Amino acid sequence: MTLISNLLTISTIGAVSINALGVEHLFEDEQPKGYVGMKFKKKYGNNYDSATYNFKPEFDLQKRDDNNYETVEITNQKSFYSVELDIGTPAQNVTVLVDTGSSDLWVPGSDNPYCLGSSHSEISRHNKIDCSEYGTFNSGESSTWSRNQSSPWFYLHYGDTTFASGVWGQDHLHLEDLNVTGLSFAVANRTNSTMGVLGVGLPGLEATNSVSNPSTYDNFPMVLRRAGATSSSAYSLYLNSLQETHGSILFGAVDHSKYTGSLYTIPLVNIFQDYGYDAPIQFDVTLQGIGLSGDGNNNSTLSTTKMPALLDSGTTLTYLPQSILDDLANKIGAHYSSRFGYYLVPCNSDATSSSAFDDDTSLVYDFGGFHINTPLNDYLVQATKDTCILGLIPQDSNGVILGDTFLTHAYVVYDLDNLEVSMAQAKYIEDYDAQNYKSADIHIINGTHGIPGATKAPGYSSTWSTSASNVSSTGDIFTLHPHPTQINSQFSMETGSTIILTDTSSNEQSTTSSSTKRKNLAVSGFNNRSPLLEIIVFILTMVNLL
Repeated sequence: MTLISNLLTISTIGAVSINALGVEHLFEDEQPKGYVGMKFKKKYGNNYDSATYNFKPEFDLQKRDDNNYETVEITNQKSFYSVELDIGTPAQNVTVLVDTGSSDLWVPGSDNPYCLGSSHSEISRHNKIDCSEYGTFNSGESSTWSRNQSSPWFYLHYGDTTFASGVWGQDHLHLEDLNVTGLSFAVANRTNSTMGVLGVGLPGLEATNSVSNPSTYDNFPMVLRRAGATSSSAYSLYLNSLQETHGSILFGAVDHSKYTGSLYTIPLVNIFQDYGYDAPIQFDVTLQGIGLSGDGNNNSTLSTTKMPALLDSGTTLTYLPQSILDDLANKIGAHYSSRFGYYLVPCNSDATSSSAFDDDTSLVYDFGGFHINTPLNDYLVQATKDTCILGLIPQDSNGVILGDTFLTHAYVVYDLDNLEVSMAQAKYIEDYDAQNYKSADIHIINGTHGIPGATKAPGYSSTWSTSASNVSSTGDIFTLHPHPTQINSQFSMETGSTIILTDTSSNEQSTTSSSTKRKNLAVSGFNNRSPLLEIIVFILTMVNLL
């Protein structure tokens, strides 16, 4: 997910229920402390309630009354993760979405006028939501709730038109067996969203940093570090293959069994410096080049222009500049359809097809001396029997948004302390379950010491600074001689050290943004960067589809 005006854009939803892996759930022997492991289930859909395990976007074709046109609606564009929290005394159970693209925890309040059954009459029944399934928090029924009277009013506005407003405070807070009491959170007494959010992004994206008198506070990864549950504010994200239903997040550690080749570190880049931010506020890195790799030495460079690329685990699809997609389309036999804004390509890649690619064709991303390879087939969405849509979305700007179709092939370590990201080619694990944790190769991340086992990428210092007016394909990304990586295949987990979950207590707070530039950013949102692809309706003739 990407924040708009430090506000969430629920840009791609895939439901994921996360379970904190309690020691008693996985291990009989006592383990050393130092990190927190979460295993999650992956689902996809346009909203949490309708999400399924189907990992690819789909096209729903409906015939119109005149029988001449069809309405095409993209579904399963969104990916999200959820976790159950116990809040207050006595404990109240609330389900929230976990988001790497935002930074605050907020939960719906029980007196929300948008809830069905609410006595408030100013909200029409048409705009009411069912608040019962995922829970709400009644601060009046908790003897340990403490409102932060000095904090400003909490307010977030999301790119999908949902919003949340309320008050800041603290209370007893547990995630499974993990005590995170002391984490500041907001109770949204007015929201049209059925679920709250647990943001684990950079502090610059906190709602308290988005209006006048900006400030930041210790969010979830930082509270884990302060409490001694972890030694750093870093975490590792492993999505596993698109087909698998489980992945994992490790707070404070890296699992070397989850990737192949070398783990390379690159710095985050600050694309919002002109808006008054002196440090990166979201996970943008420098993409140094893009290429197309085929069987043998059939390689082609599509771009050698440095571009900022947002690593967005809340987005299913991937967004690239129009000129790069035009070049890619020419090389694989696709053509752009202005009728519905996507590139069409024959689904079959055999000898009888007009497409110029096969199952070995990969889209290759160069991050400065190392590559992440992604099979081209993972970007294809079937529209009709013979016609596929290329699930790469054109952008007018020279920015890139790397969604799950990319991230599922990368093992990513987000280092919030050092403002860096470490990446490697992900290693897939079949039938992923708790047993896999027992053979994991886990190493603790110690704060400013960086990521264990990672080395600076050869192009670490060659970062994006300003956007180029044109994308250049001069040069060859395949002559950089990166550490060899390979496209993911199915591997068994190697034997190594064991994962552990620290069960610890803690005991902390917030406010809201500043300069005129920041205010303007909050009003306009990150629209030029937003990966939100709302439900898109196209009208096209069946003749053009076939």
